[in-house]
Amino acid sequence: MSYDFTVPAARLAAHPQDKSMVDLPNPYAPPTATVADVGDHAGPYTRLAERGTRLGAFIIDGLLMLLLLLLLAPAMLAGMVLGGVGGTADATIPSIFVWVEVHPIAGLLVFFAVNGYWLHTRGQSVGKRLLKIRIVRSTGERATLSRIIFARYLPTQAVGMVPVIGMLYPLIDILFIFGDSRQCLHDRIADTIVVKD
Repeated sequence: MSYDFTVPAARLAAHPQDKSMVDLPNPYAPPTATVADVGDHAGPYTRLAERGTRLGAFIIDGLLMLLLLLLLAPAMLAGMVLGGVGGTADATIPSIFVWVEVHPIAGLLVFFAVNGYWLHTRGQSVGKRLLKIRIVRSTGERATLSRIIFARYLPTQAVGMVPVIGMLYPLIDILFIFGDSRQCLHDRIADTIVVKD
């Protein structure tokens, strides 16, 4: 009994009629699978906005809202004081509680008065527009205004008005951005992502 220890290519060259060695896979050959680069995918996750850019847009929006609310605060404060029964100091205490509950709602109304058009047409607030990022669905489609209002911003405002939980929610919301999808909790609730424009 004899064994042929020659390599298959050499044996095939010596015996061209023996095709049995051609079909055997070489266990030492490099992989032949085609692997696409990350940039080859057209999905929305390849264009996710950077965390720092999102923070910058949030700061710009927050400063703009602070400025606008400070401009509106004297009128609201005057309404609280003058709205008290008889103008006494005791009558203003319920007005202060009303202010604490109305302030987030007023802030949300001012936010949508300033940003509503851009949120509807482009998925951008003033800060997002300046930093060239926008809100879209996680599938890459345009996020509707109703989704942005009722699923993204309104739940956040509602939870923010709950005592104790309202103070913890912003921290929890922000910490979610450190996941691979870079989605905050409000993004996950609304099924949205923020992408480069």
